[in-house]
Amino acid sequence: MNVTLYGASSGRTGAEYKDRVRELGELIGSHGHTLVYGAGRAGLMAAAAEGVRSAGGRLIGVTTVFMHEFEPPYDGCDELIYCQSMSERKEKLKDMGDAIVAVPGGIGTLDELFGALTERLLRRHDKPIALFDPCGFWDGTVSELHKMYGSGFVAERTFGLFRVCRTPAEVLSYFEEESQAE
Repeated sequence: MNVTLYGASSGRTGAEYKDRVRELGELIGSHGHTLVYGAGRAGLMAAAAEGVRSAGGRLIGVTTVFMHEFEPPYDGCDELIYCQSMSERKEKLKDMGDAIVAVPGGIGTLDELFGALTERLLRRHDKPIALFDPCGFWDGTVSELHKMYGSGFVAERTFGLFRVCRTPAEVLSYFEEESQAE
């Protein structure tokens, strides 16, 4: 299974996030899955990649030509795909994955996540989407979605588009459960 990961490329994230995301990467790799991600060599993207690599897993990095100026790609990618724009990169990341996991991140992560959720809502794909939330990072986002639902801005079925997972094992169980349901 190809698992697409959206997450922080910032090196400023705390160790508690990096350690847990690295564990997620290790589990993905040890189960023989491939990580498809933004090719970052810092932050949570790098933590996931290092975890996958340490477990003998495969890495596919998807980046843009212009990103090299300020964010060179991770050296350990088995395959590196270059896109011309962030929109093309976002589409490639989504399309290459059989499942999607969002780990903590900033506005880029939110952009990728909400794009994938919107397309799932519109039935453009049926890939399972997990919010990996070992430290309560996504609680506020989910709370905002509930507020939007209460005000009539999002449909109740929005909450069936994703699952919040607190452990790496929950993420993989969810993905495997969804792949067997197909």
